[in-house]
Amino acid sequence: VLGEDYIRTARAKGLSERRVIFKHALRPTLTPIVTIFGLDLGLVLGGAILTEKVFSLKGVGAYAIDSIISKDLPVILGVTLMGAVFIVICNLLVDLLYPIVDPRVRIAG
Repeated sequence: VLGEDYIRTARAKGLSERRVIFKHALRPTLTPIVTIFGLDLGLVLGGAILTEKVFSLKGVGAYAIDSIISKDLPVILGVTLMGAVFIVICNLLVDLLYPIVDPRVRIAG
């Protein structure tokens, strides 16, 4: 990003290096970071299942594993649906953060 034309233009206008980096370069570089953060939030839910089972913690993950072992279909479907809703909400929040992070991105409507 620091080699882009608009960065060189900002420097040519006489802006300080700090202002160029924080105002012009940082915002476009945050888009992939926000994307990865949103994807990682979905992985946290899956990792919680493994963590709860390994450390014998009682929670939704342990409940899901126990219901899979006992073949309790309604509980399995409920936990899966809850995980899917969590991932969809995280992806929605990431999509709504894009215009805030990078002003070049607009929400179509």
